[in-house]
Amino acid sequence: MHEEVIEDPCNPCLLYRLACVCNRMESPADALEPALAAWGIEPDNQWYFAEYLRALKNLDMYEELVSDGDYVRGGGVCRYYLAVAERELGMCPSPSVEYLLTASSCEDDSAAADACVWLAILLQNEVDADSIIFLFETAATLQPDEDFYRCVLAEKLAENGEIERSREQLHLLRLEGSTGYSYWQACASLAEAEEDTDRRIWALRRARNDRICPESSRNLAWTLYFSGRDALRDGDMLLSRERLLEAASLGDSSEMYIHKSDSLLELIHEFENSIPGSY
Repeated sequence: MHEEVIEDPCNPCLLYRLACVCNRMESPADALEPALAAWGIEPDNQWYFAEYLRALKNLDMYEELVSDGDYVRGGGVCRYYLAVAERELGMCPSPSVEYLLTASSCEDDSAAADACVWLAILLQNEVDADSIIFLFETAATLQPDEDFYRCVLAEKLAENGEIERSREQLHLLRLEGSTGYSYWQACASLAEAEEDTDRRIWALRRARNDRICPESSRNLAWTLYFSGRDALRDGDMLLSRERLLEAASLGDSSEMYIHKSDSLLELIHEFENSIPGSY
């Protein structure tokens, strides 16, 4: 993709795609320049602008982000990034949070649903779980054809222990043929709430197949690590080795789960070598 951009440096679509990949691979410093370039070529494109703001947010460049606040329109993801920056800079009340609060009850169902979702994410550590679920439920009701809203609702219901309600939402999604990243993440959350580790691993594998990035790899790897550790404690070294080897294959040496998995694998190796007659 870098080579494509070098060959066609004024193509905003290519620049945007490169910025998207860099941001998803948790390399916002590499995303910043192509995202800014794409937005500079098409300043009215909010998708390009959003990728630029996302890079600024992930680099903790909040003052720069707020300085571009006048270009934010509506209550979408750009408004969310702006709200994060305003709050990090101590702007209380945050103008963007106030905007989203107003937009969440507007007559435009799409705008109201968007505002409800971003409010829920912004306020999730500040208000009770029922209020967060209400916001996600409102978004799903306002935009029933948007799978993402229902997926997030199912995930939050599972995290809150409301297993039956989470199952109902996932059942509706299955009937609609939903199979994206957010759907599998929600399935994994439900499996965790039901203490079904095998099904959680199954769902996280599918989430990673849908979107291979550090986040999806990390979610799967940590689940595999804990499962492998528990299997080792239960004396099932075959299952433990299998899960730890898979976990260790999912990232680079900077990830803590790699070191922990390798440590347990070494322990298994030492134990097996200590058994008389082993090779």
